[in-house]
Amino acid sequence: MKLLDLRLLPGEKATRAFVDLEINGLIVRDFRVYQINRIPTVQNPFNTYKDREGKLTFREIISLPAAVQAEAHALVLGEYFRRIKGATHGKQPHP
Repeated sequence: MKLLDLRLLPGEKATRAFVDLEINGLIVRDFRVYQINRIPTVQNPFNTYKDREGKLTFREIISLPAAVQAEAHALVLGEYFRRIKGATHGKQPHP
């Protein structure tokens, strides 16, 4: 598994970053790092749409086996923390 790209987003919205991973030769784009109640968490890529009642609905684009998902989320959060730590110490985050 390899992290290909982590894009930090400006501002204080819940979505903090988008991340692309390579998993066994398959490139999966747009994992999301959210921060809710000061706790960063990773979401698998998903689509949103409005159902028949007009309610906004979320649907994962890819569902990973539990072990693969745990590894992916750990990789994403590790790099996210490394980047924000560098940014808060006056360093520019690396692309």
